[in-house]
Amino acid sequence: MKVTFTATDFQTALFEFQKQTSVTYQLSRHENTLTLPKTLGEGQVRNVNLRRGSLNLFVQQHRLDENLVIAAAGVSPARSPVVLKFFVSGPVRGAIQGVNTDINASAGQYCLIYCADQASHVEFIAGKDICTVEIVMTPQLFQSMLDEDDQLAELQQRFSADILVPYWTFGTTTPLMAIALQQILQCPYQGATRRLYLESKSLELLTLALENLKPPQPETPKRCSLKPDDVKVIYQARDILINHIDKPPTLLALARQVGINDYKLKQGFRQVFGTTVFGYLHNHRMERAAELLQKNQMTVTGIAAAIGFANRSAFAAAFRRKFGLNPSDYRAAYHQQYWTINSAKNSR
Repeated sequence: MKVTFTATDFQTALFEFQKQTSVTYQLSRHENTLTLPKTLGEGQVRNVNLRRGSLNLFVQQHRLDENLVIAAAGVSPARSPVVLKFFVSGPVRGAIQGVNTDINASAGQYCLIYCADQASHVEFIAGKDICTVEIVMTPQLFQSMLDEDDQLAELQQRFSADILVPYWTFGTTTPLMAIALQQILQCPYQGATRRLYLESKSLELLTLALENLKPPQPETPKRCSLKPDDVKVIYQARDILINHIDKPPTLLALARQVGINDYKLKQGFRQVFGTTVFGYLHNHRMERAAELLQKNQMTVTGIAAAIGFANRSAFAAAFRRKFGLNPSDYRAAYHQQYWTINSAKNSR
């Protein structure tokens, strides 16, 4: 089945979609839910108006009985939206007129798309559980988010040109993106709080995606007054901390073990690693905790003890400050993403 839109305005597009598919929908002030008819399959499409006229969130979760092609006719560049689309599960195909390469996406990927004034289409495959999360914004809003960031100069140039051209780029969903996606899909709030929460998570996803678009920056050589033998000793101290992550020695004891005074140890860590001795240890503990949560072989309490925390609540607070959510929520989000990616691979 093919559905063609001639407008980017949500209400007009909704009317066209309803007319062509007999979809039912519920409208509210800020959130609209479309329920697919039995003739198409099962599932819903939700739209949340985050900022009137400039920022929207779309969540599609459905399983179709036949392939569905949604085509958009060309519109003026000023009205053509910028779309950041995350593929949580299921294969999706698409194309943009004037772009030679077709878009073929699967779980664990995302795509930043701008069609300019070109026609485009997306195809959802029948018999697959499909879930996508889309952040849709005006070019003006997107361009304002790029301002004054020298590392995104190439992207700025594209959206400040007199003649805009189609653009798209793929990326791989990172663990932090996967967590934000699951928080959107499982949003526990209602009303105005829900909309604010979903806007914050949408902007978080946009931030993470833009950060991935930045070219790698050459590392600035660190000015180090340490002698080569001193640097070797600092690395030995680092290794002792890592190997005794659950019961690390005191600063003085660590300095004695490697044969330098505590002042040189502290200064050496700052010069070699850019942080304090126990700042380095704390970061390593949090990264190790994330690895253990991903492996899913230990309880949260067991992980807290393994990395040197006396109780679970202190560990949870530290982990939340580092990653933005509780350890159990991090594990659930990671394994939901891992499952969808591997399910997609196994179904091919």
